[in-house]
Amino acid sequence: MNIIEAKNITLIRDNKKVLEDVSFDVGKGEFVAIIGPNGAGKTTLVKIMTGLLKPSRGEIKISGVEPDNFISKRRGAVGYLPQKAIVNWNMPLKVLDVVLIEKLSPFSFFRKYSKEDVERAEYWLEVFGIKGKMNTYIKDLSGGEQQRVSLARCMFNEPEILILDEPNTAVDAVYNVKIYETLRKLCDNRDITVIMVTHDIGAVTMYVDKVMCLNIKLHCHSSPSTIDYSDMLKKVYGENVNMVIHGERCDSCVFGAKNDRNTY
Repeated sequence: MNIIEAKNITLIRDNKKVLEDVSFDVGKGEFVAIIGPNGAGKTTLVKIMTGLLKPSRGEIKISGVEPDNFISKRRGAVGYLPQKAIVNWNMPLKVLDVVLIEKLSPFSFFRKYSKEDVERAEYWLEVFGIKGKMNTYIKDLSGGEQQRVSLARCMFNEPEILILDEPNTAVDAVYNVKIYETLRKLCDNRDITVIMVTHDIGAVTMYVDKVMCLNIKLHCHSSPSTIDYSDMLKKVYGENVNMVIHGERCDSCVFGAKNDRNTY
């Protein structure tokens, strides 16, 4: 069952095509990676998926309706982590406050949270390995820790769709693996659809169901095991690029560890 369907998405900005005739579908519960070089239109595409941008031509539907209508009618159904943080990390907020930020009153930081809200926030902070710092001021976190807090915030409303624009920015390689494993579990055990923009091609292919290779046009949209990576790299990145694809046989590498999909 497809939850997202896009047909011939084209976006023209300043007489230049940012996206051209991009068509794809995403099934419910799938984990999809969007890869491509800088300037390929990846962030533009996820903004179209979230209703923040309208295409010049073509259409995109979430559960049969346009993204902005879907999101406005089903509050919390889409979790979105943009490339640029929406949180001012210098504010006098603690980690728990950021996860519960939608529960704050517009003009006050002193609203009392419900017990259920706090328990849910603690749960997602634990899932992303940052619960131990829930009472730490966010300005004292590392960049990687801030990303993990942002992921917990995105999951607080337990969305049906999670759209992430480079969520592993500032996260070290070991925790990258944990993030990928966690996202994989969310798909398998909660039927959440995850769409993630990433440059981490070699590692992420172990965890996703489909890879979308984008450079203005969509050059492939298929299972990682069926992609001709040599041909894809030439089309998307140019001639002089090599890539190492990780797998379970990478015993000496952090990406070789088998993941446990039995929780979350």
